[in-house]
Amino acid sequence: MILFILLVALGLPLLSGGRGGLSVLVGPSAGYLLSWPLAAFCIGYMTEKIWNHVKTWKVIIINVVFGVLLVSFIGAPVMAIITHTSIWAGLVGATAFLPGDCIKAVIAAIIALQLKAISPLEEKMHNS
Repeated sequence: MILFILLVALGLPLLSGGRGGLSVLVGPSAGYLLSWPLAAFCIGYMTEKIWNHVKTWKVIIINVVFGVLLVSFIGAPVMAIITHTSIWAGLVGATAFLPGDCIKAVIAAIIALQLKAISPLEEKMHNS
């Protein structure tokens, strides 16, 4: 995620609408973008902790808490500050994205469990 953000900062048009460059890292979406490495770390860390007893519902909860809620709770207030609106308004506005983000969290959990058989963690856990 850090490499992705660096590539965006360099100007590669990797974001929606072909956006890229330093301006997106100081614009209204900055908090969302900059929260991605933290969210990715938290999701990976927590998923690895439950990997031996993983269940789809557990990964869904991890994805929603750290991938949806954490990103929103960082991104929405930053957006509100940059756009000179209230933090409450930013958080309320972010709720419009929650249904779609939760659907993506479920899909990501299902895919992650499908890939479990080829995961390096599987090999690491069995060799330990």
